[in-house]
Amino acid sequence: MKEWSESEIVPISAISHHLYCTRQNALIHTEQIFLDNDLTVSGNIGHEYVDEERSYLDHGIPKETSYRVFSETYGITGIADIIEFPDIKSPFPIDYKNGKISKWENQEAQLCAIALCLEEMLDTKVYYGAIYHIHSKKRHEVEFTNSLRNTTIKAIEEIRYNLMNKIVPDVGYSKLCDRCSLYSICLPPKPKQNNINIFKPVEFDG
Repeated sequence: MKEWSESEIVPISAISHHLYCTRQNALIHTEQIFLDNDLTVSGNIGHEYVDEERSYLDHGIPKETSYRVFSETYGITGIADIIEFPDIKSPFPIDYKNGKISKWENQEAQLCAIALCLEEMLDTKVYYGAIYHIHSKKRHEVEFTNSLRNTTIKAIEEIRYNLMNKIVPDVGYSKLCDRCSLYSICLPPKPKQNNINIFKPVEFDG
């Protein structure tokens, strides 16, 4: 198994940033720049419940919060918000996210990376997890398909390459920029014509 140097290890949190915006991720993880806005502050407050390491039973199901995970195969490490253990061979990772219930590939890929770690650490298969949306207090289940796994692994490789080469990509403006806490630093140029947002969340009913 490959031995990774410290500089080659990819933080799992970078996966969500990278797939949201490659420049945002580079500013955070290469340039070490981060600012809060109302979205990040409210997310941090809602996230406090899972920020402390705890082991407990919930309706007979063992749960772990702030559970540290790693993978020597992929050279990634991070902290899972909650892991449910219906049985020792069936861990079910849950990631807490701010906002209403919606479906974003970048969030699902971050959760998938946690699943890859659990599979290696516990020598098992992890087929499903869930994202819990703090605002709506609902969660949607995520299936770790081959397609999602490939997206996750590709993102890990791209992040590592950018980090090792200190690359900060240039990107144009999109509607995603309006939600970004780094907008005032990045200042992406706006196009003259209206930009079409091709990365639109899918809202769930209920």
